[in-house]
Amino acid sequence: MNALLDSPVTLTLLFANVAISLWAFYGNPVYMEKFSEWPYQIVHDKKYYQVITSAFLHANFMHLFFNMFALFTFGSFLERFFIENFGSFEGSLYFFLIYFISLLSGSMLTVIFHYNNPLYVAVGASGAVSGIVFSYIIFFPTSMLYVFFIPMPAYLFAFLWIGFSVYGMKSKLGNIGHEAHLGGAIGGFISTLILVDGAMRILLSHFS
Repeated sequence: MNALLDSPVTLTLLFANVAISLWAFYGNPVYMEKFSEWPYQIVHDKKYYQVITSAFLHANFMHLFFNMFALFTFGSFLERFFIENFGSFEGSLYFFLIYFISLLSGSMLTVIFHYNNPLYVAVGASGAVSGIVFSYIIFFPTSMLYVFFIPMPAYLFAFLWIGFSVYGMKSKLGNIGHEAHLGGAIGGFISTLILVDGAMRILLSHFS
């Protein structure tokens, strides 16, 4: 619990995602349809708000759980790391900006690839969470992650994640927003390098 209390933006985002998703689950089903990301509607009907609102909705409880578990695991740690190194206000601001930029880049890449498909729809915080994970990897690239109980260094996971996302996009693998995953990862990585002074130096120091 202390991890969340010491990372206020992560706590707020967790609450917002859970509350809004539950509201959509149990409220009027029209809400889910209206606020999901429909790339065709965003471009042709100018429903630009869907780029943001869709990131706080989830397809089902399992989808919500996995995204929130990843956000808690990486987000609380990363935000506390920023706070310890840059102060409470600036550290949390960095974290929020990286999350939001990752959200936007994930949603926008989805729009770019599907804006001519009136049937394509996407929801979920996966893009934003992918950005947070890749931001974490910049500072802790050699830390061990467990993917389906298989240990691997974080930098290897990053390469596998990018490769899987690109493959998934090309093969249209599963009912997964691969574009959001890839766009969010790129957005999180680049925004961290731009916003956080010394981020590139820290990343390279792990391999020199």
